[in-house]
Amino acid sequence: MIEHAATTVRRRLARALAVLPAVLVLAASVPAFAAPPEQWAEADAVSPLDYLLVLVLIPAGLFVLIALLVSLGSSGRDGSTYQPGLAWRHEPEWFGGPRDGVEKAERTSPRALEGAEGGASGRW
Repeated sequence: MIEHAATTVRRRLARALAVLPAVLVLAASVPAFAAPPEQWAEADAVSPLDYLLVLVLIPAGLFVLIALLVSLGSSGRDGSTYQPGLAWRHEPEWFGGPRDGVEKAERTSPRALEGAEGGASGRW
């Protein structure tokens, strides 16, 4: 009998906690029903066409404009970019390599590297 009472209390508490966010939202929205100050002028009526323009046509126009700008940027290329499956036709790149380029790394003698420690404070 005591277990049943404890379970009932837990269920009621869980239901109250589940309903609490809805009650808080409704309580917070009560000021929205307040009357506007008397000093405010009456707002002009807005036609459905104005709503359509602001909420649909302007965002759709921006979407089309951005899509056109993106597609025009890629259509003006001459095809000299890398194509997957083809050989690389440009100078080799070494990200994080020596500032003077790959040629400088090839000219460095192994003796110059003796005594150099590994990266991240490693000892080699």
